[in-house]
Amino acid sequence: MVLGSSSSKNLTAEIERSKGPHTVGGKISEVVTMRNGGGTPKAWVEVEDRTDLPGIKFKHVASLGLTVSFDRVEMSQTATRRGEYKIGPLVVRTSDPFGMFPQEVVFGSEETILVNPKIIDIPDFATTSIQHLGETSRRQRTRVLSTDVASVREYESGDDLSKIHWLSTARTGQMMVKQFDQGFSGDMWVLFDQHSNSVVNNDIDSTDEIAATVAASVIDRYTRTFLPVGYISHGSQSLVALPDRSSHHRDQIIRHIATSKPTGDITILEALSDIEREFGQNTSLVVITAANDGPWVEALAGLSKRGIRVSTVLINRHSYGGDSNESALSHLAASGVSAYPLRMGQSIPEGLKTPFGRGKDTELPLTTLTNHQDRKRIPVNLNYPIPNIEHSHRIPKPVEPIASRNRETGK
Repeated sequence: MVLGSSSSKNLTAEIERSKGPHTVGGKISEVVTMRNGGGTPKAWVEVEDRTDLPGIKFKHVASLGLTVSFDRVEMSQTATRRGEYKIGPLVVRTSDPFGMFPQEVVFGSEETILVNPKIIDIPDFATTSIQHLGETSRRQRTRVLSTDVASVREYESGDDLSKIHWLSTARTGQMMVKQFDQGFSGDMWVLFDQHSNSVVNNDIDSTDEIAATVAASVIDRYTRTFLPVGYISHGSQSLVALPDRSSHHRDQIIRHIATSKPTGDITILEALSDIEREFGQNTSLVVITAANDGPWVEALAGLSKRGIRVSTVLINRHSYGGDSNESALSHLAASGVSAYPLRMGQSIPEGLKTPFGRGKDTELPLTTLTNHQDRKRIPVNLNYPIPNIEHSHRIPKPVEPIASRNRETGK
């Protein structure tokens, strides 16, 4: 036992971990420094930083000499999946020269790290109709807020200083900012579908991962242009956020995309019923889903007929090993809703350049659609009556400016 004991009692270790923020596709790095304070040589020293990061192991084997010595180990791995993970503590394992008395020493503690979804540059595919300030200005894009102040709220990091409401600030003693009526200005809503039936292959290569990349990229792109962007998603966590353009608002949405899992029980149709009353004449709606065909397509068509710019990013289920949702793609296009299909391995920016049915080599694969009320086959007809989503069986809930709830804890 003497050899085994002395093998670890003079050994110290320190670890430096990269602070982040971490992103899918980026590197997570750390540096481990080990010191041998003398005693016996340490021919075999294994260091491991424990983690539940998928596909990642921080492990290294070193050798320390008889006299005072140290070894500096740099380890780096690529983050492959978004989410919240644990890393640490650092474990150092040593043994005597004969391997008879292994020792294990724990250094440090467990930490939580966040891996955000990958964000890529995408084309402006969703705002070509956010400009209707009048019939004569259809081709002119606007970024002008309404001058009508709807309410005030406490200042949050990242808010535009020009929006400070000085009278309320003086009265309350706290920094307050103005919230504007969005009724006559351009805004956008992003609906990220995380219903459990919409996901295929819930792994690193899954419809939910590519959908998260699209959702985060859309949020990032349009908040950077100072367009007020709203967001709704119901997975393992729910978040409903009214349109805003502050960096705090953006970061809160990105965090939700990073941490929420595709285990929700609220459908696209039900989510739309929650926010439909927030849509104005200049609203753009982006729906990101891998759902099969259903009444939600008719609901989007109904919104489109009201003048709302609707764009649907439809993830190809079959390319991820699931059943085909080609009928949803055909249904969207035939109903006049811009649809952007994405299959596994396809370039997202390329896929968002041209809506389905408007490219040189795209044709609708089906010439009939299914009526979801009576299940009869009916001819494609752009004038097909679209049910109003206000008559959904789900009773709309009040929408708060920022409302989040963990669907597992109910808080």
